[in-house]
Amino acid sequence: MIRVETVEDAAGLSEAWRIREEVFVVEQRVPVEEEIDDLDTAETTTHALGWLDDELVATGRVLWDPAHPGEVHVGRVAVRATARGRGVGAALMSHLEGVALARHGVRRGDDLVVLVGLSAQEHAIGFYTRLGYSLVPGERYLDAGIWHRDMERRVRV
Repeated sequence: MIRVETVEDAAGLSEAWRIREEVFVVEQRVPVEEEIDDLDTAETTTHALGWLDDELVATGRVLWDPAHPGEVHVGRVAVRATARGRGVGAALMSHLEGVALARHGVRRGDDLVVLVGLSAQEHAIGFYTRLGYSLVPGERYLDAGIWHRDMERRVRV
């Protein structure tokens, strides 16, 4: 069974950091000083955790900038290697999109809409494409030594 919840306290944030350290720092060799940042504790950031059965296996965050209403950035999406390909990442993204829409969506006619942007590691572009994200025009770029491309999806209710 897959379960995803919004982080509500420091203990949850600590768990998110633990997953990110395993995936990004240990597995992908991202320097820890590039992985943990001030945005993690900003009031405009919301984190989520995902479980597969009773094991914590995933995390991600939504960043919001009040200067850009109706837009968010999803990042630090990490799924433990043992849980990849089992639906946890998709469930986590759906939860993060729901948070983005509920907390940061804007009215466009009868719809509530939010533009969700993200920086996808190139090996994960297929995953995000299957979830409805599209590549944004522009060049690939290195972030923490890993090639990325920008993607986005408009979510609406």
